Amino acid sequence: MSKPILGLVIPCYNEQEVLQETAKQLSAVINGMIDAGMIAENSKMFCVDDGSKDSTWNLIETLAKSNSMVSGIKLAGNVGHQNALMAGLTVAVENCDVTISIDADLQDDIDVIKFTLQLLIMTNLLIMVTIPA
Repeated sequence: MSKPILGLVIPCYNEQEVLQETAKQLSAVINGMIDAGMIAENSKMFCVDDGSKDSTWNLIETLAKSNSMVSGIKLAGNVGHQNALMAGLTVAVENCDVTISIDADLQDDIDVIKFTLQLLIMTNLLIMVTIPA
């Protein structure tokens, strides 16, 4: 079985204060899973700018230029978290085998990404929804 391509979808709205650190931490998680042989090397993060008023989009562009794991999606205006998530999922599903979403402020434990991926692979589920405890 080939290694799955993981796509992390990250809806972003006015996240300039946290996005650099978020990308750093999520890159470390992805690289760790690549090194462990869990996912393919062309796994990605899809940062979806939901019409931010700050410099979020400029930061996404900078991150994408310096980190091949980062791709940016810019929405025309603020359409809300769920629509931004859907836009990211729509792109990710065309490019990835497994897609997981996480908020840009990393309010959820990023270690759950690895656990969720393992669970998806073990159970052969198509869809899984998790919520914080």
